[in-house]
Amino acid sequence: ADASADASADASADARAEARARGGAAEGEECGEVASVASASASSPSVELAPGDALSGEMSTADAAAVLVEALRRPESVNATFSAAPRSSSSPLPAAAAGLDDEWLKLVGPEIYRRPLEAVTPHEAASWMREFARQLLRPGQGLPTPVTVADLPDGVLLRFVTTGYGYDSYEKEEARGAEDKWAEGGERARGNPDGALRLLAESEPSARLRVARAEMAPGTLVKETSEELLLRRLAKGIDELEAAARRSR
Repeated sequence: ADASADASADASADARAEARARGGAAEGEECGEVASVASASASSPSVELAPGDALSGEMSTADAAAVLVEALRRPESVNATFSAAPRSSSSPLPAAAAGLDDEWLKLVGPEIYRRPLEAVTPHEAASWMREFARQLLRPGQGLPTPVTVADLPDGVLLRFVTTGYGYDSYEKEEARGAEDKWAEGGERARGNPDGALRLLAESEPSARLRVARAEMAPGTLVKETSEELLLRRLAKGIDELEAAARRSR
């Protein structure tokens, strides 16, 4: 009887161990499947991201899993609010090599503007943007919130300042050569830095222009009116620059 009981207990223990093993394997397979789905979708061009709640729409399980897994591991998503949705037909497809990496880049700053460059090179666009930025320092040409200007390797930095803003007289402006005026441009506005915008002309993953916020310390207010005016002028100027480039060919 004792031997029978021992055998029965051993059999029950073996059965429980086998069940746990099967359950563990099934759980592992399920986790593996989720990870596999997310990995397979991580470079999918079918999803787009945007800062805030700008996007909406029904996503597939695979795409939703990919975004969730990426959000848990990416530094771009820390303290960021963003939305995800199926890519609209009007949105340009990302470069194949970039995949969702290029979508997460939108959260850095965050990005507030993006457009492809079709008729001018990124180098030409960067040079034009530096001149465009310095025009904002001229009397009557500025933004509602004054800025200083600093060149970047691939574009220009516009730094908002909150107090003090002055120009020399128009006669003094005209008395200086254009080169001197633009060289002094970055020092024209006086005040406390209060957020910035990076205007970038990039060649990778494709030729394009991007504008992203920068230096957004806690408590820094978004300069909505200045941003909207800047983006309108920038879009118009790039349209004219590319149109002129096409006519010259």
